[in-house]
Amino acid sequence: MRDALSVVLTFFGVPVPWGVSFSDESLPAIMGRLAFYAIVIIADTFVLLAWARYNQVRFGRRDRRRHSDATAPTELGTFFALTPEQVIACQTAKRTVMVHDERGHLVAFGPFVK
Repeated sequence: MRDALSVVLTFFGVPVPWGVSFSDESLPAIMGRLAFYAIVIIADTFVLLAWARYNQVRFGRRDRRRHSDATAPTELGTFFALTPEQVIACQTAKRTVMVHDERGHLVAFGPFVK
């Protein structure tokens, strides 16, 4: 890469203290390398497009993900050790502060007040 940069810079008249300077012999080598890079990019593009088309044909537009049911306030209440009314109060509040002890159990909760 450094050789290619030095060739490009010296082609435009900028002297560089490192690498190969521009000459008629170095240009075909660089052009060959750029042609190889272009072939690799085109081949990678073809492979990725073919893979995408294969997946589109194989799976189509099927949506196999199942949507989960909504969690009931009683289920949340048993997890947090709250009554369903307390769960609904927490859900309707804009901001809720929950205080836990060192074991992770809920000690207190309430609305957030600035």
